[in-house]
Amino acid sequence: MREQAKGRVDPDIAGNVDCYSIAEFCRRHGISESFFFKLQARGEAPPTIAIGTRRLITKEAARQWRRRCTLASSTT
Repeated sequence: MREQAKGRVDPDIAGNVDCYSIAEFCRRHGISESFFFKLQARGEAPPTIAIGTRRLITKEAARQWRRRCTLASSTT
């Protein structure tokens, strides 16, 4: 498997991660981290879970967020 510079396996290639860091989520969804935090402040970001000191977004939460975004954009 191809590895990223920090020694982590790229989740696009591994495909077996259950959670994303905020940075990974943003990269995968084509948004900036600052925009993610704006969405979070408005209550529009996917929920995060705490694992130690890290905040993660589950695949299920990301999927539900995409559905909400799709529904919202189709009704406007």
